[in-house]
Parts: sequence; C-alpha cells; structure tokens
Amino acid sequence: MKGKSFYSDGMALVFRNKEFVLDFRKSVPLLEGPDADKKVSVEHQPIIVSPETAKRFKNLLEKNIQRYEEKYGEIELENREKEEPESEESHDYIA
Repeated sequence: MKGKSFYSDGMALVFRNKEFVLDFRKSVPLLEGPDADKKVSVEHQPIIVSPETAKRFKNLLEKNIQRYEEKYGEIELENREKEEPESEESHDYIA
C-alpha cells in the first residue's frame, strides 16, 4: 500500500484522556495586506494515537534526532513557540 506524502512546516498537539492528536500543518506566506509577513495554515493532517503509541513515537523520535545530530550536527531552533496558558487539555503549538 502506498501512502501520500505530506510536508509539514508546523504542528499542534492536543491530548485528552485516552488520545493524543498530532495536527501536522502546511503553511504558506500571505502575499498581500497588512499581515503580509505572516503565514497562514492551508492544510492539516491530524493523526490520532493512543498515549502508549505517543510515548513510543517520542522515544523513537528522540533516538533518531540524536543519530541525526551525531551525523549532521546539532539542530538549531528558533524561539517560535507560542506561550499558551496551561489547562486540563494540552494545546501546544509549533509553528
């Protein structure tokens, strides 16, 4: 079975009692108007997983980021994360 590729330049994560929702997003820059320097999300690809699968994904991702950095050097991050107030549900966004 072949899957469709989806390039994501941002994501949001929300969790509830028995699930994590990873919302991968594709954005494009606005070209006109007063907000022309901003991007707007135009496509979403949400993935819903169990807490156990989310933790396995985290472990796999950590191992592979470490291997990537050993081979290609440290991944530098811009401070682009929005600060959101804590609530019962997570609303963490990476844009």
